[in-house]
Amino acid sequence: MSGQSSLRTGLKEFFMKKVLIFGSGSTGSRICGEIKDSCEVIGFLDNDESKWGGKCCALPVLGNADSCKSLDFDEVILGSLTALDVMPAQLVAAGVEPSKINRSFVETQVKARVNFLRDYAASVTEEPGVAVAEGGVFQGEFAKEINRAFPKSTLYLFDTFEGFDERDIRTERENGFSSEGVSHLNITSESLVLSKLPHPGKAVIRKGFFPETAAGLEDARFQFVNLDFDLHDPILAGLRFFYPRMIRGGVLLVHDYFNPGYKGVAQAVADYERECSALVKIPIGDHCSICIVKV
Repeated sequence: MSGQSSLRTGLKEFFMKKVLIFGSGSTGSRICGEIKDSCEVIGFLDNDESKWGGKCCALPVLGNADSCKSLDFDEVILGSLTALDVMPAQLVAAGVEPSKINRSFVETQVKARVNFLRDYAASVTEEPGVAVAEGGVFQGEFAKEINRAFPKSTLYLFDTFEGFDERDIRTERENGFSSEGVSHLNITSESLVLSKLPHPGKAVIRKGFFPETAAGLEDARFQFVNLDFDLHDPILAGLRFFYPRMIRGGVLLVHDYFNPGYKGVAQAVADYERECSALVKIPIGDHCSICIVKV
């Protein structure tokens, strides 16, 4: 029996795919945990230069897509929700065959969130003077979907456009909510985001530290808001600011609620419920977000 067991083990190792995971954040880490027994993960790729030479899941972060030119691998698994549309082009430019690019682990999540937004927008009527918003814009991939779904509404976009703020990171460290640093998600700009929007004239950039950047909008009303700040303090601040200003039936979507890499998100929702009352919370099927309906 021991000989047969050794043979099975040897065959498994022989036929295991050698894979790279593009994205060394919480999504990439989750994917690594899911596939580590069925694939040989040889390392991570990341567009954030500060992570190169470091470790993720005890494996090396080897560089960006160009690192593929010197590596022996069978497949690159995309491991970032925010860069799903960018990474394939980077890999192809680095000489990776499209057939070796695996989008499936994150594509389902992204499509579920976009489909939810589109279906919700189709079920309501845009009211004059009622805005939509996103907190945590990064490179604007979901902002463009909000802008497309609500073409007549003013779209407020809140982001530092410089990565996480040290004031928010401090809370993460003290409570063990996440392990991100201030440089995370800083590969963006206002011009990049605006260039992706189908109706850029309806967008208003609010750059800086939230909730300070919400000053002057105290009388605003909102139909749809996506909170994608990732961290406890800005998520809690977002709930405090936006929820009272949502119209009845309006939707406040909280991203990363089910993400174990960002424990502060679910904690922020729980903290806000203790301040006010129980919220109407509904999962949307992307295994990541929670929908809060204003009643």
